[in-house]
Amino acid sequence: MAPNPLFAPIAKHRVTESTPVREKDELDIERCAALHNTLTLYSWVCSGRPIPSMKKQSWWSRYGSQPLEAIVQPEVRKYLSKIFDVEVPGHQSIFYHLTGLARPQQMFQLGDVLEDQEHDVSAGDRGEKYRFIVLYAASRALVSHPAGLVYDQQKHRAILMPTYHHIFDLYTADLPWQRLEVILSAYIDMIDAEKATAIPESWHPDTLASAAAAEAAIARGDTHMTVRPSTKPWILQPYTLSDLNNCLDAWKRLIKAIEEKADIKRDAEANVAPLCTRSALDVAGIPKGFAYDLLLHAHSSEIWFVAPGIRLPKVEEFIHQPFRHILEEYPDETKEMKMPFLFMRCPGTVSAKEAKFRYPFSTVDSVPCGLYLDAFPNAQNPFEDACRFVLPIRLGSNRYARTSDFKPIRRSYCDLYQVDINPFVMRHGPKLVGVLENWAENVENGHWEVNGKGVEGGVGVWRKADTREDWWRYQGGVRHLYL
Repeated sequence: MAPNPLFAPIAKHRVTESTPVREKDELDIERCAALHNTLTLYSWVCSGRPIPSMKKQSWWSRYGSQPLEAIVQPEVRKYLSKIFDVEVPGHQSIFYHLTGLARPQQMFQLGDVLEDQEHDVSAGDRGEKYRFIVLYAASRALVSHPAGLVYDQQKHRAILMPTYHHIFDLYTADLPWQRLEVILSAYIDMIDAEKATAIPESWHPDTLASAAAAEAAIARGDTHMTVRPSTKPWILQPYTLSDLNNCLDAWKRLIKAIEEKADIKRDAEANVAPLCTRSALDVAGIPKGFAYDLLLHAHSSEIWFVAPGIRLPKVEEFIHQPFRHILEEYPDETKEMKMPFLFMRCPGTVSAKEAKFRYPFSTVDSVPCGLYLDAFPNAQNPFEDACRFVLPIRLGSNRYARTSDFKPIRRSYCDLYQVDINPFVMRHGPKLVGVLENWAENVENGHWEVNGKGVEGGVGVWRKADTREDWWRYQGGVRHLYL
């Protein structure tokens, strides 16, 4: 896809392999200001507003004062004097997850919270009260008690802490802090990938839904209707064509690697059937979306096991989905949710609570183990290509198993490949493409043995993910952390 022309002037500022972050351990003011201002301009133009109507006032010119000079580090102060601070009610100027630059009270509230003795995250002498500030505020449309993008004024690193309901230990050494230019570049990458986009207000689904809901409420005499907050002008796509094609390519790579190792010859002229037919998907109650498209276009194979103990299900197993009844039993709670979809199975069962599925799916006493497509189940954070890998064995007893962002797994059935803290966006599970690529790598490099039925060894092979020698072989999805 062609890059957005609005981003062409800042190509040299975006963090890429050819334009990496500079080595100096400081805030890259000019680079970050260019990225910030371009994101602000993008949201303004794409929301349908004319450029001349945007007041290009900087944050510091709006709020700067002598008292603030005492607590805002000089580099941060210079950055705040170079970036546009757009303040329009109902308009999120910077990105889907962030409303824009924090107001002074929001910016320094974190210091007060960390000083509060109710929170055991600032015990002892740990530096200045306002070392950590909230540079960009999280969207109230997505979380209650929003925090935002936290900036460390001493080490010049940033991380997204969405809400004060979950306060990070900002002094711990293993938080995935990022350079600010890396985070801003990631947001532009998501726009270029069409994962996030800004649209005119009249097109926004919240506007359309609100109008329809208002008309319905008036018709039934309901004058107390409430409409959920908006992320205007931003929307997230549950998945893109690139997401689907990347997964299909990863699937093809995995199947090809196994078939070649097993010496299975395909007839080049034969029609290869999809993993599931359209009629079977409809019977299974799988709605149109990522899972539907994936199963309809991914090719089947003669092999049985695509990873140790992980097998392709029969069509009738696709039809009998373990969470389908939850949609009927909890219609209100699941109104804007998509049920977790069991893609591939392995022996064993665990409770849905042990597998860490969200309510009301967590109420199921026993679910099959395997690989699930598990989008975060609400309309505000739709990532349909996210997945959850549930094993019948607990990893972490040996203290070597790690999540995709290298956090230790503590005796869990389902934390392999998961992301503990995502420094860029809210509530994004590991992308399926990352898991499939990891499996393909383990076949290609010979770590997993293959026979005529596919990958051999059974579920017990996964215990290698909790060993000193092999834990690193199970770290798929790191490069797919946020996109």
